Amino acid sequence: MQQYFVSQLEMKESTITGDDVFHIKSVMRSRIGDKIIVSDESVMYLASISEINKDNVKFIKEEVIQSDTELPFFVDIYQGYPKGDKLDDICKHSTELGVNKVYAVNMKRSVVKIDSKKLDTKFARYDKIMKEASEQSHRNRLAHFGGIIDLKKIDFSKYNKLVLAYEETAKNGDLEEFKKAIKGLNKGDSIAILIGPEGGIDEDEVKYLTGLGFVCAGLGKRILRTETASLYALSCISYESELK
Repeated sequence: MQQYFVSQLEMKESTITGDDVFHIKSVMRSRIGDKIIVSDESVMYLASISEINKDNVKFIKEEVIQSDTELPFFVDIYQGYPKGDKLDDICKHSTELGVNKVYAVNMKRSVVKIDSKKLDTKFARYDKIMKEASEQSHRNRLAHFGGIIDLKKIDFSKYNKLVLAYEETAKNGDLEEFKKAIKGLNKGDSIAILIGPEGGIDEDEVKYLTGLGFVCAGLGKRILRTETASLYALSCISYESELK
């Protein structure tokens, strides 16, 4: 059953607007009476479609759905800006795995240089991908794209844990730091995981980050591609917190 996020005003008025109208009409080919799930991030309802109009879809709330699909922690991924459409997949699949926010980070070895005139367009694209993935995976709250930012402009002081995914740590055989970091989390804690771009993390950046309190951690015995590392980390956190 398809889920849609609405604003609190839309929930009050039992109305869906925006891009989701096209999705309901043209992608799902929904009809009056079809069941959907609607959420305003505070309450979730099973609902039925009552009207399909040009600019909006009306629904009737039928019953509250009790659901808890969120990780017990707030996990933010700071992703060294990768090439091509890799960030699309990182945003989508990280959302499915429970991420809170994804940030794209300009680092020394980032190949991609973003035109400042295109920042708003890029931001909107990634946030839309994460909204759709939040709906597809029946999240209780929306995951968001946090923006495109230079490494040294980020304030990491709000986090309880800081983890730097660093391949040299794995090469040296140290596989305990990541396990320690995620086992030490308490419900409601926030953790930042920083992953380098394709070229890896420059040594000066490693020194800068460890000076801020980041722990260098290997993610398993194998060297992962940049677009795989966040998914590995989130899967481990999910296993540790939800499946053990």
